[in-house]
Amino acid sequence: MSTESIQEQAQIPVRGTWDVIVLGGGLAGCAAALAARRGGCSTLLVEKTVVLGGLATAGHIAVYLPLCDGRGNKVTAGIAEELLHRSIAYGYDSLPEEWREGPRRVATTRRYCTDFSPPEFVLALDEMMAAEKVDLLLDTLFCSALMRDGTCHAVVVENKSGRGAFRARCFIDATGDADLAARCDLATAEQENWLSYWMYSTSLGAMERAVAEGRVQQAIRLEELGANAMGKGAPAGSVRYRGTDSRDITRFVLAGREMALRKVKTRERGKDSLLSLPTIPQVRTTRRIVGRYTLGAPDVGREFPDSMGCVANWREPGPVYEVPYRALQSPGARNVLFAGRCVASEGDAWEVTRVIPGVAMTGQAAGTAAALAVHRDSAVQDLDVGELQGILSKAGVILHAGS
Repeated sequence: MSTESIQEQAQIPVRGTWDVIVLGGGLAGCAAALAARRGGCSTLLVEKTVVLGGLATAGHIAVYLPLCDGRGNKVTAGIAEELLHRSIAYGYDSLPEEWREGPRRVATTRRYCTDFSPPEFVLALDEMMAAEKVDLLLDTLFCSALMRDGTCHAVVVENKSGRGAFRARCFIDATGDADLAARCDLATAEQENWLSYWMYSTSLGAMERAVAEGRVQQAIRLEELGANAMGKGAPAGSVRYRGTDSRDITRFVLAGREMALRKVKTRERGKDSLLSLPTIPQVRTTRRIVGRYTLGAPDVGREFPDSMGCVANWREPGPVYEVPYRALQSPGARNVLFAGRCVASEGDAWEVTRVIPGVAMTGQAAGTAAALAVHRDSAVQDLDVGELQGILSKAGVILHAGS
């Protein structure tokens, strides 16, 4: 790699000021923006692609994983539950009937989860942001931040209008990769990814029959190629990829499409067709903060005095994690909070908190805390946790699994 460098100097115009700025328009960022706006703050949501939803939509990970513990107890609610129902508002679903009205407890072992159609979910998310008057900037890449004495004063972005800075009193990093933390030189940790690739396809004959019979969903297949989260199913000789390295991301995306091409070549031409390919890298765990507390496997079932909500283990019934407020904070940042898969969790806890229910739940917690910090003119670490929990509880969040 070249060691040559150039020096760049520029006057960056300040293009606006908000109470709260959320970086990343995945479901963590959407939940954070909704919570901050509902908390009475002017809120800007910045997204690098042209659709909201992140991996759930652009990434084709179109399964809203369980809000329940697999034993009939709902453990995740609030905006996370609201988003589940918005994900199926205009498209198909596989939601069990006994969960359709969102009861707290039900005599079933079926999970409170559903498949959904990504395009319809994108439209529903647009509708939500417009209704709540969340300001949006799409096709806008976060580049850097102005950080002094533990306070983030502005972020710098790049888009079709050029480079510009935006100020806020509080910032939320919902980038999925802790990009704001990294640009501010806050402590982070990284993990590599196995190759996986999800895409949509259909049988043309089945599509014709399904349309005629009014059951289009049954003609659409979500195909999962490559490895699962634990590496099972990885192609022979497969390597692991860093989600924070541009060359690795390029290799990851191209290797995924190579798997798709090999699959396509085995089909009888004219009988099957691809419907859609993902437009963002389908990485699972990349970079996360080293927080004031790092949630780990030993914390399963533990009750935290600063719990922001609960998330169930989607892979098996029973285990539930509470996520403490400290896991959303970096010790080195007075006005920055973190949401989604970049919160401070590791090992099995990271596998649980990185999926849709966990990212939406931490997004709501971060957005609510950011709004409270603005109103109290307080550092995020100095908030009255009891007051914060009271706001979340009133908004429908389940703070403790046993409550």
